[in-house]
Amino acid sequence: MSAHAEEYQTLAEGVFHWSFYNPAVKCEMGSTALLVPNGLVVIDPSPLAEAAWNELMAMGPLRAILLTNGNHVRIAAELRTKYHVPIVVAPDTRRDIDELKADVLLMPNELLYGIAAISIPGATPGETAFYYPPYGVLIVGDAVINTGVEKGLEFLPDKYCTDAKQNRESLKALLGLGFDILIPAHGAPITNQAKEKLRALLKS
Repeated sequence: MSAHAEEYQTLAEGVFHWSFYNPAVKCEMGSTALLVPNGLVVIDPSPLAEAAWNELMAMGPLRAILLTNGNHVRIAAELRTKYHVPIVVAPDTRRDIDELKADVLLMPNELLYGIAAISIPGATPGETAFYYPPYGVLIVGDAVINTGVEKGLEFLPDKYCTDAKQNRESLKALLGLGFDILIPAHGAPITNQAKEKLRALLKS
């Protein structure tokens, strides 16, 4: 994958994000890193310029790679080999990426380094959101996307959902979480009134 992000953003203390437009898939690809007490956890890892990556890794050792769904493998296998860390997925996600041979299965509501896995049935197969309470951050895969200023937060188009109605119902459960930051895998993170914006989408 030759395309990559040149730098990362610090969204809040311990929350880092980078993204770039990938012409091969015709969409923005975003990745997140969380600084947890034991080091760093990376979610849906995509390529980042070497200098920026090294700066990020200097903050703490990489502990795990989490995938929100089977479409977001990206450079996970490369990072596993380089840093000798596990790839962590939900059981349904593993079935979608059998060839990857994920190392750890994270069950719904199970914690890894304080990060909770939340199943989002109805979106893409194995769709899983990750919630880290200490930072009030919620990371989603494809269940919602942020298309920018004109449209803002949107549901994953129905044609890509396993069950569009169920996806919407699954997202309603996220409103019970205490998050201030919502990070979709596609589109810009929402760092202001994130829960209110998700609530407004669900009412639309």
